[in-house]
Amino acid sequence: MALICIGSVCFSLLHVGVIILFILNYFYAHLKKYLPNFLTGGEDKRNKQIEASLQRREKNKDYAESTYIELAEGDSLSDVLGSTKNVSVVVKFGATWCKPCNKIRRYFKNQTITYAVTLVDVDVDTHETLRDEHNIKALPTFLFYVQMKNEWVLTERIEGSNQADLEKAFQKFCVPKDS
Repeated sequence: MALICIGSVCFSLLHVGVIILFILNYFYAHLKKYLPNFLTGGEDKRNKQIEASLQRREKNKDYAESTYIELAEGDSLSDVLGSTKNVSVVVKFGATWCKPCNKIRRYFKNQTITYAVTLVDVDVDTHETLRDEHNIKALPTFLFYVQMKNEWVLTERIEGSNQADLEKAFQKFCVPKDS
């Protein structure tokens, strides 16, 4: 067995290889959003499929009335996703004590005027399980879901209350209403 020794500590080459793979995986996970699409794979194809699906729904007027839902205690996100007829669902994780959450709340609610979308407001203090399932570490956090082939696909995750970033995501992943 081949060993690498540093001072009085020795490692087998197998262990060194595993450690290197973990390090590479860590850096890849953090850097892939900065890499070109051809290196990360699949993103461009998925975005085209989403865009085509949204355009088809917009053209056929295949969407329901926009709704804003404050997820009540005991309700689940899967129930909302299962019952909506809209192609896009945006979930906002926030809290009543969070100033950025309260600041962006009116803007978030008003998106039902512009887009055919189901908006879900989740209080992380009430829904701790959902917070943990979706790995919410910052408030507010917005998750954009689009229905493709009868399956809900997470298309965007935005942490923070940057209105410009939210507007770009709404434009990209939601069907605009007729003016």
